[in-house]
Amino acid sequence: MEERKTADVVRAVRGDPLIRLTEETAARAGSSLFLVGGWLRDRYLGGHSQDYDFIVEGEAGTLAEGISRSLGATCFRMGHEEPPNYRVAGPAFTIDLVPQHPEGLGRELLRRDFTINAIAFSFSENQILDPLGGREDIRNRIVRLTSPEVLDADPLRMLRAVRFVTVLGGFRLSDETVSEIRTRADRLSESASERVREEMDRIMVSGRAREGLGLMRDLGLLKVILPELYALSAVDQGPYHHLDAFDHTLQTVAETDEITSVMRAFTYPFSLTQEDETVLAYTALLHDLGKACCRTLDAGGVPHFYGHEKVGAEAAAEAMKRLCFSNRRAERVKHLIRNHLLGLGLIQSGYTRKALRRILGKLGEDLPLHVLLSLADRRSARGVNFPEMREKTVALGQALLDLDAGEGREILHPPTLVSGRDVMKILHIPPGKAVGEVLEKIRGLQVDQEIHSREEALSFLHRLSNDPGGPENMP
Repeated sequence: MEERKTADVVRAVRGDPLIRLTEETAARAGSSLFLVGGWLRDRYLGGHSQDYDFIVEGEAGTLAEGISRSLGATCFRMGHEEPPNYRVAGPAFTIDLVPQHPEGLGRELLRRDFTINAIAFSFSENQILDPLGGREDIRNRIVRLTSPEVLDADPLRMLRAVRFVTVLGGFRLSDETVSEIRTRADRLSESASERVREEMDRIMVSGRAREGLGLMRDLGLLKVILPELYALSAVDQGPYHHLDAFDHTLQTVAETDEITSVMRAFTYPFSLTQEDETVLAYTALLHDLGKACCRTLDAGGVPHFYGHEKVGAEAAAEAMKRLCFSNRRAERVKHLIRNHLLGLGLIQSGYTRKALRRILGKLGEDLPLHVLLSLADRRSARGVNFPEMREKTVALGQALLDLDAGEGREILHPPTLVSGRDVMKILHIPPGKAVGEVLEKIRGLQVDQEIHSREEALSFLHRLSNDPGGPENMP
């Protein structure tokens, strides 16, 4: 069976046009070549990758330039290592070229992170080389370090180990790898925040983020990346929850892992991009950060968390800044956290069309994510009246989605009735933040269907100009 699998992999190598072009370019340059790493690993697992890693006996830079010219692709040096490594990047592929270690291929493979990534194909010998037993580890679904020293060379590999377990599915860390990571977990803080976030991104959209986060917690890595989460441990949430705030958070992430199941509760043409799914996953992870410091007890000893959505949004913003999130993603996550309780009061008291329009106006184009988060959050809180609360959450979510499908564009993009120039002229104020606030107030009144025309908007401005408090006293 193993021989047949290896023969299939060799045929796949020989039949891949990008590999063939790279081999031919290397031959013309007089360089020997080895294919190594993830492309071979994925082939042994029955998958296919467009990310190629080559070890080069010769000048990697010249080879990279030749390949990029042939493919019309971009070529650049990666990092500051000596000798330099190079990448050729196309619209749907990457080719990485690494100079071979002076001590030979075996030493080069020992420098790689895990045995499953240290399998090589020799073009000159036309065979698979596997000195570290990577194929056996693939067969047994084990992620194993090539040596403990690779963690000292790059501590980020501790998080990469979790990423491989999470993304590949069905894999586990070897006992030795677990032990080595636990003794070095604090060193993850030495890694660049951007690199940490990139690994986290892959974990969070893997469909197994709950598994990955649990493993990170067990290894001691999660407290390095997001220490804020640990304040939620053992925070009792009262009768409407069956888990403490920390485990509730992880369970909410688990619900978003099953996003298709959450979407099936509604009738709506959901069309989530990968970025949408990433935003939703991080929102689920960070949505209750404010609960630890907002917990109070009423006279009956029942806990409440008044204002935790506001405090949590700010705490999440700090965490995202530390992890170098893009401004756009951070703003979306923060906005969703800040407003994640918008529908809770309506579930209890009922809702009007005006209330639904206000929620849609406030959430904007992220309303579908808000609805999905609300149900994931509710499914993770199996306390008192759980079935009833779940059904009410679904009903409110459906009402919001129906409104979005029918009138969403009109509500989110109402006609512009007055300009900033109108505001400044009538209120006698200079350009600045106050102008934008007045325009936003008018938009809100349009959403509430209290202003319909330019005349009504101008009338509002004139009333505001006659108010002794001016814009500062705006309701």
